[in-house]
Amino acid sequence: MTVLFEVYREFCFEAAHALYDPDHPTGGKYRNLHGHSFRVRVTLRGPRQDGDEWVMDLGKLGARLQQLRERLDHSFLNELEGLGKPTLENLCVYIWKDLEPSLPAIHEVGIFRDTCNEGCVLKKQ
Repeated sequence: MTVLFEVYREFCFEAAHALYDPDHPTGGKYRNLHGHSFRVRVTLRGPRQDGDEWVMDLGKLGARLQQLRERLDHSFLNELEGLGKPTLENLCVYIWKDLEPSLPAIHEVGIFRDTCNEGCVLKKQ
């Protein structure tokens, strides 16, 4: 029997964005610059590594996520190269693409705006 574990680490950041709706006569409710508190959860999935007895050292995962956090925190998301329209879905894809080369065990990226009671999760199938 193969045993797989899922381990995760979270980080938070503050950022601003503006979402223009071309189908709305005034650009929509979210067209003006506004900000959110974001919580990100990155989940890794895999067996324990031989000799280490863990999927990954969570300290190393935390250090890698800190690099990403520094880029996102207090940013204007509309200006992030490669993000596109700054939706929760696109943020999940952006974070996944950034992390996947260095974290091949990545299984899930979740982004949550807890104060809005909303979020998005991208999972590997």
